[in-house]
Amino acid sequence: MHFPTIFTAALFSSAIYAEDHPVAVGSKSGDLVFQPDSIQAAEGDTVTFRFWPKNHSVAQAAFNSPCQPLTNGFWSGFVPTTSTTAVANWTFTYEVTNASAPIWFYCTQGQHCQDGMVGVINPPYGPPHYLLRRELTNTNPSESGPRTLTAFKRDAEAASDNVSPSSTAGSGGNLTQSGSDSSTSGQPASPSSSNGAASQLTGGATFAGLAGLFTFFLL
Repeated sequence: MHFPTIFTAALFSSAIYAEDHPVAVGSKSGDLVFQPDSIQAAEGDTVTFRFWPKNHSVAQAAFNSPCQPLTNGFWSGFVPTTSTTAVANWTFTYEVTNASAPIWFYCTQGQHCQDGMVGVINPPYGPPHYLLRRELTNTNPSESGPRTLTAFKRDAEAASDNVSPSSTAGSGGNLTQSGSDSSTSGQPASPSSSNGAASQLTGGATFAGLAGLFTFFLL
């Protein structure tokens, strides 16, 4: 009869120790960058993209096809904002479900991908392997092996097109709105479409229901 106790403890422990990794999409000064552009995340962690002016996006790609959307990959949609002092009040959050598989991504706006606006979650030799490799070689994990972020940027620079996915904005993650910009100089327009807020609400309700069920078994 201890199974519910152990299961509940594991469930809540996972929720407590999951980490969110914020990523700035662009910058206040208009740089075409993701900051940081290389993220190490464990399974269950989330990566939250926060959008600076003027109109950026984030889409998943395959390493061998930079600036091209991955089939069934995530896609934020375009997130425009006219504020020059604060990020947009829309964010896009992706949950890491397989920490051993690198997740490559890019901005689909104009030629931003070709200009180096790309990044990766868990580059090759990501956790747990990158920890051991770093101890042995003292190298940057994102620069180990043939599939590096540098190589991805180089191939992106040579890409002939920068393609946006045809899927719904918010696919593969949570596209959510959080109040309003702290700036009064301009409000961001909403992305073209959004199903992230609803899915986040559903997920929260499901988690609450499970928690209540396991609590019942403990009584």
